[in-house]
Amino acid sequence: MMATHALFARTTSTLGALLLAGAVAAQPLPATGSSAGRVFAAGLNMLGLVFSGIGSLAGGPAAGAVWSVDVRTGARRRISRADDLAWPVPSVAGTAVYVLRGGQVVRVAVADGSEAPVGTPAHWVKLLGVLTDDTVLGFVEDDPRPRPALLTRDGGRMEMAAPADEPERRRNGVLLQEGRDYSDGTRLEVRDSERGGRGRDVFLIGVAGIRNLTDCGDDFCGQPARSQDGRRIFYIRETGR
Repeated sequence: MMATHALFARTTSTLGALLLAGAVAAQPLPATGSSAGRVFAAGLNMLGLVFSGIGSLAGGPAAGAVWSVDVRTGARRRISRADDLAWPVPSVAGTAVYVLRGGQVVRVAVADGSEAPVGTPAHWVKLLGVLTDDTVLGFVEDDPRPRPALLTRDGGRMEMAAPADEPERRRNGVLLQEGRDYSDGTRLEVRDSERGGRGRDVFLIGVAGIRNLTDCGDDFCGQPARSQDGRRIFYIRETGR
């Protein structure tokens, strides 16, 4: 764990920016807690995540290539060159995707798939999203369950204390699920392939109905996350097992 003065200062600055932007309006922050914990909570609000515990109807990939789909046109394209990546989350600017390769966070350029490691390897298990200053929100392994952590663009890492109460434990449990539920009423779920394949697909569920975004057939697609403007969905595609 990195807990330097510079990292604390960066975390406090990030919290201030989120507060000024009104990112905490959707859900109240706890009255007490570390600055890192408050940044984590404010970041979840900025990402528009809510915690209804929808889960997924099928298990998605373990690791694979990063793909994206344009929600408006349905156009899909592969982002990464590598096929051993997991839990993609796009930067706010949309120029990069942060992913996991084992316990290493990697920054992948959307334009050409080039990679750059961020920080040192740790026991990362899932990434949740990226803040405006490229701070990454995620979970690291712990006993008896994973706990939230922050990773700055320059590699500084801060792990938060174990959940203090049952509501926080329930929130973390929902965030560790594969599906995502957003404050605008849309959901991303992973379900069995629609067209006779044995794979998995990512489905967008909203007021317009249910839509298969990936159509992966025998491949396993999942681990979805959407861009800040909601126009693109990033996901992992693993070739048929």
